[in-house]
Amino acid sequence: MGQAMADTNSRYLTRRELAEYLTQRGFKMSYSTLLRLAMRNGPPPAGYWGNRALYDPEKALAWAKRRFRTSWRSAA
Repeated sequence: MGQAMADTNSRYLTRRELAEYLTQRGFKMSYSTLLRLAMRNGPPPAGYWGNRALYDPEKALAWAKRRFRTSWRSAA
């Protein structure tokens, strides 16, 4: 029961909220860009409420940090 209780206290973000969250943390991301990325290789959703994807903010921030590059050229 303890784990289930902890899960219900988590704060998940919608895509629109996630775009704002990432932007505030230095990863400027518009809602439309996040929509486009979510269709391909975007941040993994924590789950769904109805047909709406919800995101764990810390996992999404880790995703953004993994996408960060020090050069604009590809590694290839």
